[in-house]
Amino acid sequence: MWRVGLGGALVIAAIVAALFAVRRRPPPPVPANPPDVLLITVDTLRADRVGAYGYRDAATPVLDGLAARGVRFAQVIAPTPLTLPSHTSIFTGLTPLRHGVRDNVGFVLGAALPTLAERLRAAGYTTGGFISGFPLHRRFGLARGFDWYDDRLTRGGDRARPAPVERRADETIAAVETWLGQPRSLPLGPLFLWVHLFDPHAPYDAPEPYRTRFSGRPYDGEVAFVDAQVGSLLQRLNRARPDRPTVIAVTADHGEGLGEHAEPTHGLFVYDSTIRVPLVVAGPGVPAGRVVSGMVRLIDVAPTLLDLSGVPALAGAEGVSLRPLLTRDRDDAGPPAYIESLFGWLCCGWAPLHAWREGGRKFIDAPRAELYDTSTDPGELRNLASARTDDASRLRRDLEAALSREPAPAQGLPESDARDRLRSLGYVSGGGTTKPSRRDPKDVADLSVRIGRAIEVEDADPVAAARMLDDVLRADPGNPLARRHLGIALIRQRRHADALRVLNALAADGDSSAETLALLADAEIEQGDLRAARSHLETLHARDPADSGVALKLGIILVRANELDRAVALFRTIVDREPDNTDALVDLAGALLTGGAAADAAKYFQQAIDSGAAGTLAWNGLAFAKLQSGDRSGAADAMRRSLRIQPDQPDIIVALKKLGM
Repeated sequence: MWRVGLGGALVIAAIVAALFAVRRRPPPPVPANPPDVLLITVDTLRADRVGAYGYRDAATPVLDGLAARGVRFAQVIAPTPLTLPSHTSIFTGLTPLRHGVRDNVGFVLGAALPTLAERLRAAGYTTGGFISGFPLHRRFGLARGFDWYDDRLTRGGDRARPAPVERRADETIAAVETWLGQPRSLPLGPLFLWVHLFDPHAPYDAPEPYRTRFSGRPYDGEVAFVDAQVGSLLQRLNRARPDRPTVIAVTADHGEGLGEHAEPTHGLFVYDSTIRVPLVVAGPGVPAGRVVSGMVRLIDVAPTLLDLSGVPALAGAEGVSLRPLLTRDRDDAGPPAYIESLFGWLCCGWAPLHAWREGGRKFIDAPRAELYDTSTDPGELRNLASARTDDASRLRRDLEAALSREPAPAQGLPESDARDRLRSLGYVSGGGTTKPSRRDPKDVADLSVRIGRAIEVEDADPVAAARMLDDVLRADPGNPLARRHLGIALIRQRRHADALRVLNALAADGDSSAETLALLADAEIEQGDLRAARSHLETLHARDPADSGVALKLGIILVRANELDRAVALFRTIVDREPDNTDALVDLAGALLTGGAAADAAKYFQQAIDSGAAGTLAWNGLAFAKLQSGDRSGAADAMRRSLRIQPDQPDIIVALKKLGM
């Protein structure tokens, strides 16, 4: 399982106001009797895996019940098959062309664009957000407007997942209940609550009894588990606020390929398997049991919730309120939907995909153009582009008109920790190349799957990963993503000279992404070429001073070069920004100790231990810092603690004996 994101080469580092940024207006007035608003987004949920949408094998009684007492929208189109940009569209009412967030990797929502949460808070709502997957971490911009944004993730932390990257739905909903139970969190007045549930995202690993019950259908098991947790959430909210009317909306950011069109998961294509999502709205002012058959879009969600709350709309939004459709059918086809996947272009030099949909007709601009009539061909198996040339030409013109508008600029780069955590979920970037193949993604879907399998095993079995990537590169020699991950697999094998050959060739072909330069620095450090490594790290640090991973490596090289003042300054900056960063604390303490500031060093070694540094390095550093400070007893205690962790340390044993304690 994997997703491809945008490499740093195409990301604008400076913050530039979006072309379509809107003028800030005075806060809208508080509505006379506003309802609470509950927005639930289920990651990776296909519409056709919900019972209310016709899936006979579904176990989704809660979602089906909501549809029965509210309105179900039958044809809901996401703008992209990726978590962060799609959620950004939900919260801004804008397509990726307008909000500028085009992928999970390398993008941050710009401050100029207002969000649903900001608008509701300005109208007097208390706002709380609870997310379950790292792509929606606060650092990417969607926390704006929330009084409380809970992104405390719990799952992860092994070698493949270097830090927590997700949490299960029941944990997230328990956190919601805790928050709802704190009176200070919820003053009198309306509430906006957003709950994001990540579980149907691959790998599919539902807890019991769902794992056994759906042993042959693990994706359905995840969906069934989430449905039950949505029921639990509704019960807990009702207990906490029994007298409050509540508008409830449940939707998804995108679907899942499940093997259709040779796509196991999502990200590469823009077929309905990954673009069509559910949307159910229930609550005051919403009739029961109604189905809206016409096409609507995820960018319509925010305008609809604001309208149902009596709060003024987001100025400049492309989406429209669906409130009129709650009681009557639309006379026309409604606004068209823009759809994109930049996966192939940004990761692998393949052709990007842009699509335009009007009602049931979808045009996909690819090297071999595609046109589908989803009303008669829901699986999108019959390409009508050559048979219906008039329809294809008209939709192409509309798509080109949308693309001709200057897109919003991207803002920011995630630091290396963010890239690592996204990579552990399968969201990876491929960098850039001056020699793109521009191949049709339809022709290389098998290569996409093979690259994904190699990435999945590159930590556990780098030899096998390198073999798989060599095979891919024989079929697609210039592929930047395969070349980069071949470099990673070679580094994992400690074949650093071979890794440098691969990565230097990739850089020579135009890949100046942060990921590739960082890998070059890693291989150069292992080779002992600190001068070359420092050059690459200085470049990366100048691009993004907030990248803690780069700053740490640069600081270590500076310590080796005896440039202690600058190293200490780098480490202090990280610690000031991230007080619990144990690596930075240990490195700062070590640099101070090397420079003779033993008392300060002891303080930071102790802070690292208190923050969770459990290895011998921190304890041994603390021991020698205390020893140099004259605290022989404290030094002996730290040595004993170190030896409990790792008894076989001859130098520490000798040092402890010399202390005679």
